[in-house]
Amino acid sequence: MSIHRPPAPADAALVVEEHVSPEAFSVLESEWRKLETSSGVPFASFDWARTWWEHLRGEKLGVRDSLSLRTVRTVEGQLVAIAPMVVSRRPSVGPICVRQLQFIGADPNITELRGLIARPEWQVPGYRALVEHALQNTASWDTLQLLGVPTDLDLGPVAESPDFEWSGETSEFQLALPDSWEAFRSGLPRNIKESLRKCYNSLKRAGLSFRFDVVTRPEDVGPALDCFLKLHAARAARTDTIAHPNVFATPESQQFLRAVCERFAERGCLRIFQLMVDGRVAAIRVAFVIGNTLYLYFSGYEPEFAQYGVMTTTVAEAIKYAIANGLERVHLSAGNDVSKTRWRPTVKLTRQAMLVAPSARAHLTHRMYRGALNAIQTVPGLKRATSFLTRRPGSTVSLHAVSSH
Repeated sequence: MSIHRPPAPADAALVVEEHVSPEAFSVLESEWRKLETSSGVPFASFDWARTWWEHLRGEKLGVRDSLSLRTVRTVEGQLVAIAPMVVSRRPSVGPICVRQLQFIGADPNITELRGLIARPEWQVPGYRALVEHALQNTASWDTLQLLGVPTDLDLGPVAESPDFEWSGETSEFQLALPDSWEAFRSGLPRNIKESLRKCYNSLKRAGLSFRFDVVTRPEDVGPALDCFLKLHAARAARTDTIAHPNVFATPESQQFLRAVCERFAERGCLRIFQLMVDGRVAAIRVAFVIGNTLYLYFSGYEPEFAQYGVMTTTVAEAIKYAIANGLERVHLSAGNDVSKTRWRPTVKLTRQAMLVAPSARAHLTHRMYRGALNAIQTVPGLKRATSFLTRRPGSTVSLHAVSSH
């Protein structure tokens, strides 16, 4: 897909600065929030990054994260991009370790998309400035993991170096919304039109009534998330359909979800969609409003209502809600599966890469790290004992194990 951006000044000089103290969150908050609305995703937002740092950063024997927020400014001081990053040290003690500079969000699928946040016209120059700055300051890192890289970024000699490796692509799926649901529905393929008809009619034939509730108020978030966690786990427990892992199985992940949703709700940017069938929550989906985009996050449903296609109905009702509230896009998240492609979305591709610092130490630790990862895959029982090594591994990029929400 071709990408059209307003041009950034061709000769714009950019200044990158690293911020290592958590106090930088407060210092940068106002400017950071001004950049968020153009991204369309919640994961590089101020609230997400700060909450992740507070709840999910590594502070264990196996891994320790050090903050490394990086701002990109013009020489006049205008903030044009932020790279919310950490340096992850594995293991956290001892002279032999690998230090990976990576974007905030190294977690088991909770942070779905990671990368630099910038206005569209500054995405390419922002990534280029980030890489240049990192290569000029290699004392704190051995490998640099780049995610969300625009496909039209030209890194010149850096990309031709043996220390650089493109490691994959990520597909994001978005729906451009017209002014009415009727106009949107008329452009859908015949199969999804038929699926929608069956979903709505099956409830009627069973004598079941439904309504669609939207939770937005901070005081209602707690009970709604209680329901979400229950139904998300129920969906994951099913063995008679496509496997969906319970992303929020741990206490830490649940605490993070509650904290981040409360922050978004306080700003009026949280939506928890509930499909109520005969007074019960049959399906539920968490979503975020970022600028003019509705981002659909994870979901859950009561297994006994699966035969009625309640998740399809929930997505349809969420799209109706977005149209009625004047939003311009619905982001269906990443992961190439039929639950997204059936809606005939546009596809945005970004790339992933790994860069090894040009030092003997970096090359040695990177080889050792890759060797350890290869051993983990071949020796029974070793994977669990060394799980700290495979938390979003640095030698290969995790391409969204959760393909459907």
